[in-house]
Amino acid sequence: MQPNNVFNVRRMQLYLQKHFTDHYRFYGMGMLVIFGLMTGIAVLMILVARDPFRRMSELVPFYYIGLFLGGLLFTSRAFNELGSKEKGVDFLMLPASQFEKFITLFLISSIGYLLFYHISSYLSFKIIEGAQLTALNQKIERNYDFLDNPKEKVYVYYGYVILQAAFLLGATYFHKYSFIKTVLSVFIFGFALWLINCIIVTLLFGFGQEFWKRSVPFLLVAKQEVGPSSWHSTVYLIPEWLQNTYLFTIKFVIAPVLWTIAYFRLKDQEI
Repeated sequence: MQPNNVFNVRRMQLYLQKHFTDHYRFYGMGMLVIFGLMTGIAVLMILVARDPFRRMSELVPFYYIGLFLGGLLFTSRAFNELGSKEKGVDFLMLPASQFEKFITLFLISSIGYLLFYHISSYLSFKIIEGAQLTALNQKIERNYDFLDNPKEKVYVYYGYVILQAAFLLGATYFHKYSFIKTVLSVFIFGFALWLINCIIVTLLFGFGQEFWKRSVPFLLVAKQEVGPSSWHSTVYLIPEWLQNTYLFTIKFVIAPVLWTIAYFRLKDQEI
C-alpha cells in the first residue's frame, strides 16, 4: 500500500512539473501583470496626483479586485488544453489518473494562487508605503482587519471560494473562452434565481405594491405602509433556522459540491 501511495505522489510531482513547463510563460506574465497593476496604479496616484493614501482601507479595493479578477482568470484556464485536440489527447494520455490531474490543478488554482497573491499583496503594500514615505513623508495607517472587525468580512472569502469553484467547473465545460462563458453562465443562473424569488414573493404578497422590488432574494421582504405622519416599513425575515441553513450551505456545501461535479465532469472528458 505504501509504495503505491509514494508512486502516486511521484506521478503528481511529475505532472506538476510538466504543467509548469507548459504554462510557465502564462503564469509568469499573469503574476507580473497582477503585481504590476496593484502596485503601479497606486504609486502613480501618489507620485502624479500627490494624493496620499492615509489609511489602509483606501487600498483595500485594489486588493479585492485583484483577488477576484486574478483568481477567477487563473482558474478559468485550468483545463484549457482540452480546447485543442492535440493538447487534449496529450493531457488525457498523461501517465496520471484524472483525479491526480484534477487535484494538481485544483491546488494550483486555489491554494497556489492565494499563497502567491497574498505575498504579492504584502510586497505591493510595502512598496506603496515606501513610495509614499519617500515622496510625501506620510505613513499609511493600519486601520483595516481583513478577517475581523467586523467578522462578516470573512464572507468575502467564502464568496470567493464559491466563485472559484464555479469557474473551476466552468473550465471543465468550456475549453475555449472559459472565463467569458462562465461569467455569462453565473449571470444567467443568478438572474434565474432572482426571477424565482420574484415569483414567490408575488404569490405570497400579491401584485399590489410590487414587493419584489423591496426584497433580498430568499432572505427578507420590506413592506412600506403609510402611518399617521410618515411612511414606515415592516420587514419580513425568514426564520432563524433557515438563516443558519443558508450560512452552513454557503460555508461548507456549495464549493465542495461544485468541486465534485467538476471532477466527475473532467473524468468523463473525451476528445
